[in-house]
Amino acid sequence: MNVPTARWAARYAALSAGLPVGRHADSGAGVFLCGMSACIDARIDMRDVGPLLEEKINRQAVELAAMMKRRVANGVGGEVRVEWPEGPAWLRERLGVRYALGGTGPQAAWVLSRLGAPTLIALEDRYEQMLRQIPSDVLIGQGGVAVRAADVVPTGQRMPEIFIFEYTAGSAVGDVVPKRSSRIIVRFHDRGIQKDRDFVEVSKKLAPTAAAGLLSGLNDEPEENVEGASKAVFDLGRAWKSAGLKTIHLELAGYVTPDAMRAVLNLSRGAVTSIGMSHSELLAMDPSAEQPMDALLALGERLQLDRVCVHADTWAASATRGDPGKELNALMAGCAIAAARAAAGSPVSEVRTDPAARFENMPFASFSQRGDWSFVACPAPYLDRPTTTLGLGDSFTAGCLLVLGREAPSPVDGFQGSSL
Repeated sequence: MNVPTARWAARYAALSAGLPVGRHADSGAGVFLCGMSACIDARIDMRDVGPLLEEKINRQAVELAAMMKRRVANGVGGEVRVEWPEGPAWLRERLGVRYALGGTGPQAAWVLSRLGAPTLIALEDRYEQMLRQIPSDVLIGQGGVAVRAADVVPTGQRMPEIFIFEYTAGSAVGDVVPKRSSRIIVRFHDRGIQKDRDFVEVSKKLAPTAAAGLLSGLNDEPEENVEGASKAVFDLGRAWKSAGLKTIHLELAGYVTPDAMRAVLNLSRGAVTSIGMSHSELLAMDPSAEQPMDALLALGERLQLDRVCVHADTWAASATRGDPGKELNALMAGCAIAAARAAAGSPVSEVRTDPAARFENMPFASFSQRGDWSFVACPAPYLDRPTTTLGLGDSFTAGCLLVLGREAPSPVDGFQGSSL
């Protein structure tokens, strides 16, 4: 283990030991409000997609296979929309599928619930297969109150799932050997946000004492619906804010067109305090943002935010108007929780850094200040061959909110806000 890896491993161990999880969680901690998307993920290991790669007759299947091989060869994950209505049935019949909870809000809630934090999710689709995926102690609005998911009676018909194709560095996909582990999210339909009136009602009641709010899922709307859905989502954000909720985070995600993304960002002004995204999503917005500081600061100023963060494979960074020490804790908590999930294959109840994880030098300065903004960055524990890459961005978001939803900052490794 080299010196930087040893130093950062020690810092992450200290951070993880102090996280408010499990028996250390505050008994009176506020609930995390998690909306507005939900789905079932159909997980497929790309080592097992022979029938898709070998297909010669079905044009849509051939095109899907070619697109995914290009992405694997280039180490690209991300999300794509595919026009093939029969695709889910075709894949389901031919490939081995494992089912899991999907959507940023439910994924974050799953992570937080495993760590002992109370969570409320938006859920309009309450059919049996969906409820089966939700942890029993996650809360759902019903009749004006919050009830445990285990106590909700299933209703409605099954919705089409989202397909997640996972690939691992060094494991061949046909004649392509990927150099990077990732996953490709394939949507064959636009489900849209969860129009859950109970969540809206109950979350407004809980907002004055809630820990933090999370909004997401607008990327799952057809482009013609994005503006209307955004207005509804951000009206809720403004209601939370008026009730006194201090941390309201929008996880941006990827959009089919730049216009859809710009509409979401513009309509979010005044409704959220924080925006987050992956580095690839930031580059889609600003191709010059290989070094992210200027892009994060510009977005924060334009939308009058308190915080803008970005996560990559080997680092995370944020521009914040808040306490930079607390922000460093938030970034490290997000990275630690995501890395623990990558090693375990699912959300964890105890956060530990895998001994095989390494820490790379960041390609930019880790701290600087500009006016009332601080730029903070840290390396992330990185595994060359993770057990999963599914849900890591959502886990990072949950970890950040776990720290940001607490009032008092807790310094890490002597950081005083002047240097790292």
